[in-house]
Amino acid sequence: MSYLVLARKWRPQGFDDLVGQEPIIRILQNSIAQKKIAHAYIFSGPRGVGKTSTARILAKSLNCENGPTPSPCGACPSCTAVKDGTSIDVLEIDGASNNSVDDIRDLREGVKYTPLGGRYKIYIIDEAHMLSTSAFNALLKTLEEPPPHAIFVLATTAPRKIPATIFSRCQHLPFRRISAQKIKERLRHIASSEDIKISDSAIEMVARAADGSMRDSLTILDQVTAFSSEIDADGVKDLLGIADIGVLAEISAAVIDGNREKIISVISELIDKGTDLKSFAKDLVEFFRNLLIAKFVKKPEEVLDLSDDEIKIVGSILPKISPDLLTLMLSEMARAEMEVRSSFSPRLSLEMSLIRISFLSTLKPVQEAIDNIDALIKGMHTEGSKAKGQGSEISRQDKVQDEKDARYTMQSPQATRQGEDTGSRKEIINRESSIILHQESSPKSAQTPSPLDGSSLLAAIGEKIEDPRITSKLSKAMPLLKENILSLTFNSNEAELFAEPVRKNSHLIEQIASDILKSPVKLKIEIMTKKIIPKKDLKDKVLTDPAVKEVMELFDGRIIDVKLKENTGG
Repeated sequence: MSYLVLARKWRPQGFDDLVGQEPIIRILQNSIAQKKIAHAYIFSGPRGVGKTSTARILAKSLNCENGPTPSPCGACPSCTAVKDGTSIDVLEIDGASNNSVDDIRDLREGVKYTPLGGRYKIYIIDEAHMLSTSAFNALLKTLEEPPPHAIFVLATTAPRKIPATIFSRCQHLPFRRISAQKIKERLRHIASSEDIKISDSAIEMVARAADGSMRDSLTILDQVTAFSSEIDADGVKDLLGIADIGVLAEISAAVIDGNREKIISVISELIDKGTDLKSFAKDLVEFFRNLLIAKFVKKPEEVLDLSDDEIKIVGSILPKISPDLLTLMLSEMARAEMEVRSSFSPRLSLEMSLIRISFLSTLKPVQEAIDNIDALIKGMHTEGSKAKGQGSEISRQDKVQDEKDARYTMQSPQATRQGEDTGSRKEIINRESSIILHQESSPKSAQTPSPLDGSSLLAAIGEKIEDPRITSKLSKAMPLLKENILSLTFNSNEAELFAEPVRKNSHLIEQIASDILKSPVKLKIEIMTKKIIPKKDLKDKVLTDPAVKEVMELFDGRIIDVKLKENTGG
């Protein structure tokens, strides 16, 4: 006798054999016991959860010699014929290949004839959503007024595609995914009965890979038994291409820490091993989901379908990341998985996505940002009360303000005018494209030493610091070196993002600066306070400028707005 695969050999033959569909079993058994059997059912749900098997069991229960009964005997000729697929009163129709209106018309012609060997004629239409619109319309009248001996069961994985007119004439029983725990229990029973040597960790992986489908789990079990006589977790990983949780933890930690070199290195190793990156991206999303659950649940081992060792690995990463950042990363990771799945270059897509997500680690938690803003506001009130006694600070603010420029934008209805003096026009056009009005410099700022030496020192420090995150934040500072004191001034709106990380690494920066100058250097972090200029005063000053008037007359323009130009160092 030829080999019978496990999915067929262990197909449920009675309601008691069905796994994970207890509510549906109870409804059908009670309907049979109370003789309240509907003329049409819709069984919907994912693949491999027992829809067609339940339809066959229902047919057995109705046509069993001892029936109708909630517990068919499975031994009578009627039950045996249903099991073997030879019953002339139970017709299984593939909706995908028999979806034309002519097929349904043939079905309607046969419905009116009474059953030959049983009480009912049961029509099981698999993948019913594949029927054409005309076929559904042809079936509609039969479902509305069926003969008393006919029962229809429409099995589908896409119930939304079935017309509402059909849906309203049937009882809908939604099948659900089978939990991994119940799949594991069933697999252990089958492995014991079939004398299959398989470890508990391997069974867990098979159940997880089945994704709620009992049929898929038995198909995978068949594969792994052919792969090795003694099945362990490593064998299942190699066969199914499942990523090791250690690798998932390693690359997750690299993403959280912002270690982009490590991210690229791990992906390169996966490529060398022949790992399917699309499958790996899916596993990575699942790992981040486990991190999120473990972050919020007091006893994650009761919720997550993981072993004790895997729970420990997940727990080791949790202290590195805050809940809000983890939530944001998981959202971006799910989007990245979709990009990798549909990408022509999964490697490039995965690398770029993980590197992009790694930059999220520089963001501060919302509550911390709020606390810092509150502290900054309090500090501003304190500085206001002491402003009169801080002459040196005012001098610095004046200097920084001198580096701000006022820019205005003009709207011109005409680019040129015929007959204008071209020489005068060229002289004006050759000026800067946007006219800059320099504010009057404070006498105190003229006495401030040139910051060029500070810029050179800061550039040298950036070359010696190995951490690119610190270097990028130093580049946002305005340096000034005076009497071995390196002052770094940051804009007030960038204080928390750039000044605080530099302040935390001040000892390292001082040490490098001292080595460069061969003398002790003290680091001083300052926050620049903006001087608010009334917009009306600024606009009045622009309107009275002779150059502005000349340009307005030349181009027939008008001023629509006046803005301060930020100093970009160019």
